[in-house]
Amino acid sequence: MNDPSHGEPFHGEPFQADRTYDQVYLLFVDTSGYSTIVRSNPRDRAAHAFDLLRERMRARIGQLSAQRRCARSDLWSWRGDGGFFAVHDDSESVARDVALEAARTFLTLDLRHLRDEFAQAGVAGELHVRMALHKGAIRHTGEGRTGTIHSPDINLAAHLEKATPADCLAVSEDVYRTAGPYAELFAHVGSHEGKDVYLMAGDGGPGGAAKAWLAGRGLAEGSPVHAYPERPSPQEKARLLDAAGEEVLDMGTALRTSSNRLVTTERPARFRDAILGLLRRGGTYRCYLLDPSSDAAATLSRQYQEDMTRKIKDSLERFGRFKERYGAEADGLHVYQTDEFPGFSALTVDMHRPSGLILYSSYLMGTSRYGVIERGDMPHYLIGPAAGRVFTRIRQLAEARASEGQAQRVL
Repeated sequence: MNDPSHGEPFHGEPFQADRTYDQVYLLFVDTSGYSTIVRSNPRDRAAHAFDLLRERMRARIGQLSAQRRCARSDLWSWRGDGGFFAVHDDSESVARDVALEAARTFLTLDLRHLRDEFAQAGVAGELHVRMALHKGAIRHTGEGRTGTIHSPDINLAAHLEKATPADCLAVSEDVYRTAGPYAELFAHVGSHEGKDVYLMAGDGGPGGAAKAWLAGRGLAEGSPVHAYPERPSPQEKARLLDAAGEEVLDMGTALRTSSNRLVTTERPARFRDAILGLLRRGGTYRCYLLDPSSDAAATLSRQYQEDMTRKIKDSLERFGRFKERYGAEADGLHVYQTDEFPGFSALTVDMHRPSGLILYSSYLMGTSRYGVIERGDMPHYLIGPAAGRVFTRIRQLAEARASEGQAQRVL
């Protein structure tokens, strides 16, 4: 990674041209609340706020560099809401103390003062920062402020900062091994790009570092999943359907919501129009619901205290009305009944393609003291192949319900 120098050295001499420096401490700082501040303030006020952040961090490192007579401590790059500093001295412990003490003090003291300054200046939005520290060798080319540094360790430090929770400082195992008295401030929380990671949380509470890392990174072998507190709106579902190129599978118990949206008189009817768009471009819309005469339907009727048979039959009638209204255009709508309760609802888009997507939600059985639990009120999750085994498992369950011998086409 190559980065032009945009800052000035705080103390001592600059990095010299055509030299390699070992044990350089690379401190990355990024504003986690950047978007909220930009959205909530005039451009000049937001820019002034981030200038304050940059100058406060630069002043802190400059102060400590002067106190410890550190040879080099440059703000190497700053781009709006964050940047990185390079700290080096022939005595590594000097550079270490400057970098770690500056980061610790900024996180536990300066950040609170900055928030107060933001409030006094009328800056709306929340200020949070992520900080990461790694060390390694760098190669400096060019002269002074116009020079460039080269090092794969810059990439690692930048990536570690992106993985760091808000208001925390992460250090790599390389830094932790030589952290000396600062080591006790950090807790081992996991790994990133083959390096053990140690974290300090700004609040300093019991287990704060571990909880912050788990909240942001999850447990081992976790998967990226987009979660929603309830069923997405018809407009958002329509966006998903618009992305379909070949096939959509819609799976549930009665599919009352989907069938209603196909024959609604409301305008705009985004869900219906998205289905029509899929069918008109030669795609298939396959719907799977329970057989109203099945044992599963009877069981659900008792548990949910509702007439499941009537709900299913009403949905079938609406699907029929849709096909009747649109004639040949609706030939790609296929409706199936199964005699097995799926345990989840799903809307899949080209799920056998590398770009496939699945929106799903698990059902909760029975009732609670708050009444019947509506499936639409349950959390919903949007996943793609990047979700790994989660995606594979949900796709297998969907395939099992749609497989030959378990599903009978009724429309």
